[in-house]
Amino acid sequence: MQQVLFTIPPGIPVYGYGTMLFVAFVACTFLAIRLGRRVGIAPEVFQELVLWLFVFGIVGARITFIFYKWKEFRSPLQYFAVWDGGLIFYGSAIGGTIGYFIVDHFLQKKYPFDRWKLLDVAAPCIALGLAIGRIGCLLNGCCYGNVACPTCPAITFPLAAAPRFDMVDRGYQSPAGFTLDRNMQRTVALVEPGSLARAAGLEAGDKIVKVNDIDVVHVEKGREDFNVLHDAFRASWPRGKNDLVLTVQTPTGQEKTLDPIRPRTVPLHPTQLYETISMALLLFFLVAWFPFRRHDGVLMVLFMLGYGVHRFLNEMLRTDTEKVAFNMTLSQNISLIVLASALILAIAVWRHPRTPQPAIA
Repeated sequence: MQQVLFTIPPGIPVYGYGTMLFVAFVACTFLAIRLGRRVGIAPEVFQELVLWLFVFGIVGARITFIFYKWKEFRSPLQYFAVWDGGLIFYGSAIGGTIGYFIVDHFLQKKYPFDRWKLLDVAAPCIALGLAIGRIGCLLNGCCYGNVACPTCPAITFPLAAAPRFDMVDRGYQSPAGFTLDRNMQRTVALVEPGSLARAAGLEAGDKIVKVNDIDVVHVEKGREDFNVLHDAFRASWPRGKNDLVLTVQTPTGQEKTLDPIRPRTVPLHPTQLYETISMALLLFFLVAWFPFRRHDGVLMVLFMLGYGVHRFLNEMLRTDTEKVAFNMTLSQNISLIVLASALILAIAVWRHPRTPQPAIA
């Protein structure tokens, strides 16, 4: 995981999630133009269309995420923080579809094209975008899986990733190899044997004075405020920072700064990689099938069937999604709708004869 890939002077961070979205946008545009030429759709169609689909897709994905996770937002400004992750693909599909119908009429006037053939071009591009986009999710630490079994493929995430908070809240691990006293004040109650915190010199009975140079000794009316310490570990945690530097006061009154601690989560299912691999295989299949299709639009049917099945199964391994209806997550419910829609589209595609169209040189 690498939330911040690098920093541009004078200190502007370049995020891995946003970078992968940009790479996906460029790659999908390139693939769409190449496939479009083979079915007689002018490159200008995609040069104008992909921008609309991208913008409406991001808006739709974000609105769906806000609707699904609205309790986690503390201020309206967080609604726009897409660089922190929080995009739901099915929401982007809905937003992109709306964007397409808005601009379709104008594009048909400028560059008349076959809408059924456009479906065949769009399907591999969506698979490519998902394959690249999930790499962004991996870099960001979102869309993570549940705790993996000892013999399963697994991945761990550092402090800055969302799984750290989730695994701590579920009781699967401590935040950084130690726990605080029962009243959640500054006193360390227990340090895990063999942990990085123990190796850094943290001992039970030490009182935390600073967390990453944030002074957590906040006295108000004669008492210590827990919120300052809590925010230092959660709300105020710097994005992309994966090491923890503690300054503590020992029981003898000595104050010392410990070596940096870089703890990681318990092993989790790499659901992001599963989707990247699955979509890469689906992309290869769709591109290979492209010359042999007998009906325009059949590739979109195959994509919807393949992705619907994959997403339904992959959701079983994730732990960042909650069940909303019929004992299934939001994406599982939508996956069933997508599968049903694919069957309806298949009937329409089968009844629509393929119309020959010369390729564009």
